[in-house]
Amino acid sequence: MVIVSLTVQLTLIKLGSRRRFSDRNSKTVSFFLWTLYLFADWLAALTLGTLLRSRKDEVTNPRVLFWAPFLLLHLGGPDTITAYSLSDNELWPRHFFGMCFHIGVALYVYVKFWTIATPPVIFMAIPIIIVGVIKYGERVWSLFKASSVRFRKSVFSDDKGSPLEVEHSQSPSERAFHLFQVFKPMFADLKLRIYKNLSYVFELDQNKVSAEAAFTIVEIELGFLYDLLYTKIPIVITRLGVILRFICLSFITCTLLAFFVFVKLHDSRVDIAVSCLLMVGAIFLEIYSALLHLRSDWGLYWLDQQNNRFLRFIGPKLVRFTKPKEGIRSMAQHSLLDYCLPPRKLNLAAVLNLFDSEDRMGKYLHTGWKEVSFELKQFIYSGLQEKRKKYAETEFKNLSELLDDRGSSVLKGMGGSSEDILWSVREVEFTHSLLLWHVATEVVFHDDNHRYRAVQLEQYCRISKVLSDYMMYLLFLCPAMLPEGIGNIRHQDTCTEATNFALDKFQFKEAVRGLFGMDIRSRSFFIQMGNSRKSAFFEGCQIAEQLQSLVSMFQWDNQDKWKLIADLWLNMLTYAAAQCSWKEHARQLQHGEEFITHVALLMAHLGLSTKIQMVPLPKMLEEVDFEPTFHWDKLHRLTSYLA
Repeated sequence: MVIVSLTVQLTLIKLGSRRRFSDRNSKTVSFFLWTLYLFADWLAALTLGTLLRSRKDEVTNPRVLFWAPFLLLHLGGPDTITAYSLSDNELWPRHFFGMCFHIGVALYVYVKFWTIATPPVIFMAIPIIIVGVIKYGERVWSLFKASSVRFRKSVFSDDKGSPLEVEHSQSPSERAFHLFQVFKPMFADLKLRIYKNLSYVFELDQNKVSAEAAFTIVEIELGFLYDLLYTKIPIVITRLGVILRFICLSFITCTLLAFFVFVKLHDSRVDIAVSCLLMVGAIFLEIYSALLHLRSDWGLYWLDQQNNRFLRFIGPKLVRFTKPKEGIRSMAQHSLLDYCLPPRKLNLAAVLNLFDSEDRMGKYLHTGWKEVSFELKQFIYSGLQEKRKKYAETEFKNLSELLDDRGSSVLKGMGGSSEDILWSVREVEFTHSLLLWHVATEVVFHDDNHRYRAVQLEQYCRISKVLSDYMMYLLFLCPAMLPEGIGNIRHQDTCTEATNFALDKFQFKEAVRGLFGMDIRSRSFFIQMGNSRKSAFFEGCQIAEQLQSLVSMFQWDNQDKWKLIADLWLNMLTYAAAQCSWKEHARQLQHGEEFITHVALLMAHLGLSTKIQMVPLPKMLEEVDFEPTFHWDKLHRLTSYLA
């Protein structure tokens, strides 16, 4: 059982560093990691409990005394996952009392069986017990530091920042670390209260900071947050943490050397192999953890701050060699029509529905992934800069009006023709609006793809399709990140209407072309049929028909039409990002980074967040022409800016 526990630890340390990144396997990795996370503690506790209940005459192998402390070490868990979810951090008192109990059990087992063990085994077990206590203590301490109360208090800590300025930082890690310290209060559900004269803090000059650089900074900041909430890395990348790790590695290495010195030829080969495997496995975990620490965002920042020439020279090269390409590389895609109109194949859907009434498995299997392209980042970054410019022109007023725009400003640009479509983003709830425009985007895309084979190669067409499918993915599988509504019911009814309208994708394409040819009375009949339930299918088709008519009405080309659709989806995305709570953004990190979280944090960098309040200077200070300054090297004074 001890070997099984070691195997679980090796698997956890690998998967723990893997789950931060989103891709097509992230849900599977998350589920497998959750299973092993629970199984690891249960297995170690079960083995210790079995030894506790055993009598001396039942235990004939003296090496049990030596193996038991390794279970204590395994209960400390791997460095890459201390908490599976945020709720685990809140349960740190339970883990603390569990640590006290398990340490007591390990010591009792040690005292209970030392009469049957040889003196070398008795003394070799002591360093392993010390290492186990250190590792277990690190786990409880990291859970305590990441708990909501302690996390909020850390915002008001007296930790001093680096004397480097953000604009002149020598590395992205240093720049991102300073910005993370500034925006960390939002994840603690606190507001930033900033003088209007300091609005430059929330400016990202497009001439100096490119879209790629801006998203990279956000990626690193989220890496800091993830490690702080779910791993041991922030407490290990300290002077005390490094000293403790050196002690742990030294103790285990010395124990291994002592074992080879005192091992006897007549000892069981199996016992020798198990003992060596446990010690070599523990040493491997320590060394591999150190490499993971160095290639983490905290490790990069720590290396940048060292004055040691060896670390500054060797460290970055080691990190570049071991650190994988990170960041938001892909985003989920979910097409409602692909889900509703799949190829007719024999499947076990009927059986699965007995255990999965919401068909989450089916939704997940119909989820695709696409790369987050540079053109998408540039489009979003430019759009947010435009919003920032509008916000500054109003002297930082009417922020709520700017963030509540779901696309009405885009449609108003059409003039009088917008009245027939404006209701879809003004008079209905957000999930209804999202479904309407997703159906409309799908219908227009398929219709254009039939007419113009190369339409999917156009930039705004690609952007519109990607954003539409991503927002539908959020509605399908991450509804907590969207404003509340009856999206699940509307989705089911919309799928039913789409299935009744066309049995498969080929019939759907033919039916859509027929729908465009109907007169207004016939289309109204279908829309009323959908409204009798909660379907948005036929209303979405009507919007699609109106969008297609814009080409002839305004003598647009297809790119102008898709530009309008892309701008509307950008407003939908920013609205959802602004409405989602920051705690939900942090919670979602346990399943992998979401693109909407990157957008929300990028909006905060531009001051486009309700958690950031721009306030004027007090009159007394205005009278004396007081000019407030914001020093990045005095982040410990950040509390004076909090509301």
